[in-house]
Amino acid sequence: MNNKQVKNVCVPRELFNSMFKAYQKWEEFSDEFEDFLLASDKEFVNKMKKARKEHLQGETRNLKTLKQELI
Repeated sequence: MNNKQVKNVCVPRELFNSMFKAYQKWEEFSDEFEDFLLASDKEFVNKMKKARKEHLQGETRNLKTLKQELI
């Protein structure tokens, strides 16, 4: 029997659950690490502060206008 004939692989439930929990932990770590990297980037933090200030002052644009500016 070659690999092309194999369509299903049986994995014990406990092993699958362990793999799924590891995947969830990896996703959690990845999200937190990304947050850490962004929070450590002074240029990014300054841009976010500026954007927040503009938003609070009512300086907003609708999505259609923003898309046109980006093209």
